[in-house]
Amino acid sequence: MRAVWRTLFLATLVFLFNPSPGHGQGCTQCRDNTAATPPKTQAAYRHAIILMVVTAGSLFVGAVLLIRKSP
Repeated sequence: MRAVWRTLFLATLVFLFNPSPGHGQGCTQCRDNTAATPPKTQAAYRHAIILMVVTAGSLFVGAVLLIRKSP
């Protein structure tokens, strides 16, 4: 069972640190609308993105821990 968890952990690390590029939707209207906003709003968008990533990551880690502790 430990080998399965080790393999899952290593696969997750490879997935997280894979240097493949991530591309957005490429919506020019969204880019233009965001560029037209004041710098304070752009900073708020960046903070919101970080908040969403942290929230989703903590939910994922919590689920993995719950699954790991179940008999």
